[in-house]
Amino acid sequence: GKSVLSFGILRILDDAGKVTSGSITFAGMDMLGASESALQEVRGREISMIFQNPRTALNPIRRIGRQIEDVLATHTSTLREDMKKKAIEALAKVRIPDPERRYSAYPFELSGGQCQRVMIALALACNPQLLIADEPTTGLDVTTQAAILALISELARERKMATILITHDLAM
Repeated sequence: GKSVLSFGILRILDDAGKVTSGSITFAGMDMLGASESALQEVRGREISMIFQNPRTALNPIRRIGRQIEDVLATHTSTLREDMKKKAIEALAKVRIPDPERRYSAYPFELSGGQCQRVMIALALACNPQLLIADEPTTGLDVTTQAAILALISELARERKMATILITHDLAM
C-alpha cells in the first residue's frame, strides 16, 4: 500500500488502480482533479520519485548521462549546450565517482549503489519541492544503505526539500 499511495500522489497508478475517495493536494493543486498536462508540469519538476528498483527503472540501452538530460529537457529550460554539464553536475552531487566518465556509462556497468545514486540524481535534477523515496536502499549492503540515506538526508536539508521515505525497515 505504501508504494501504491506514492503512485496515487503522482497519478501514475496502473489502469487497474483507482483512487475512490479522499483528496491529494500539493501546493494548492488538487492532484486527483488536475488535468494530465497540469500533472506533467508537476511531476519531475515539483514532485519527484526515487523508484524502488533502479535496475528496472533505468533504461538499460541508454547511457546514464542521456537519461539525466532527458529529465532536464522535459522539465527545465536548460539549453541544449548546457545539458551535458548539468548532467555531470547532477552525478557529482550524488557522489558518483568520476562523474565525467560515468556520464557515458550504461546502467549494467554500474554497481547497485551507483545505480541508486543515479536514480537520486535523476529525481533531484530539477530541484523538486517534494522527493518520494520508495525503498531507496532495497538490495544494497548495510554500508551502502547508510551512505544512501545520509545522502538523501543531506540533500533534503541543503535544498529545503520535503521527503517521504517509504520503507519496511523501522530501524531506518
